[in-house]
Amino acid sequence: MDLSLRLNVDKLINIYRQVSKDFKWKNSGNMNNLIALSYVMKGKDYIKEEIEQVNAYLKQNTGPFSCYRQKSVLFSALLVLNFPDPKAKFDILLDYEERLKQSGFRSYTYRPVTAYTLLLTCAPNKVDLRIAKAYEIFKAMRKAHPWLTSGDDYPLSILLAETEKPTSVLMSEIEGLYQELHQAGFPRSNGLQFLSHVLSLSRENNKEKAERCRKLYTYFKENKLKVYSRNYGSLGLLTLLGGQSDKAAMTVKEVCEYLREDRSIRWLGKEALFLTATSLVTFVLLERIEKGSDLIQTNAFVTIESLMAAQNAAMLGATCAAYGTSMSGN
Repeated sequence: MDLSLRLNVDKLINIYRQVSKDFKWKNSGNMNNLIALSYVMKGKDYIKEEIEQVNAYLKQNTGPFSCYRQKSVLFSALLVLNFPDPKAKFDILLDYEERLKQSGFRSYTYRPVTAYTLLLTCAPNKVDLRIAKAYEIFKAMRKAHPWLTSGDDYPLSILLAETEKPTSVLMSEIEGLYQELHQAGFPRSNGLQFLSHVLSLSRENNKEKAERCRKLYTYFKENKLKVYSRNYGSLGLLTLLGGQSDKAAMTVKEVCEYLREDRSIRWLGKEALFLTATSLVTFVLLERIEKGSDLIQTNAFVTIESLMAAQNAAMLGATCAAYGTSMSGN
């Protein structure tokens, strides 16, 4: 692990400790971890008072059973990190969620994550078109795989809806990738469907993506880092790094081992640490590629912006799926 990455990991651990102390009993450990990770990825200093101000506003403007209130500290931190006017953006977030609801997005748990993904990635004047296209894509997913498709597919449908391709063409490509991954050894599952959606962000040959993905899966398994279906999104992000993937996988292993040495964070478990390590490594590599400081070429067909958006959606979606439902109102 190089020095810059180690500094980022140390910063994550320190912020995690601070957030856990400041919001004890108000947040799960995994939510605190996601907050710390987000601060590192944005390169900003953690300031408790900024989160508290937005958190108070959020609770004033939501009911006791609101999904936002159940994750109020997390959403407050994300809004503070990404927008200069977090309170105003929260009002817009509520409006976007209502538009999603009216358009057919029913999952109460995943609508906030979906609205947040929309807020991050879509221009205001294109929101309604994006929502309509996303729901069309979601319905096509459900038609193709009725037993696999659920609310956790909402956020990525927002990203997929950015394409100008007809939904039928897009879904044909995704289905081909799903089958290719299955033939490569991945069992059919909701996680595999999500993986096919993430990998569809690249126009690289499906067989090549599937083979690289399987190679990464095998590498982690051989190194006692089994990737479970619910974390396939992270595996997909590493796959999309193209020529960087092998290097990234070895670095993820190093970061996981480093995190497990820290008593304050290792109890989160192997899956959470893998998700954290993957996000950190992907972020650092993408940052270097964007600055032109890394000579190894990534996949030329997928943009840095798309990868970062997919990373955010996968990270937030996986965290809320695994731990959000256990949260009580704050």
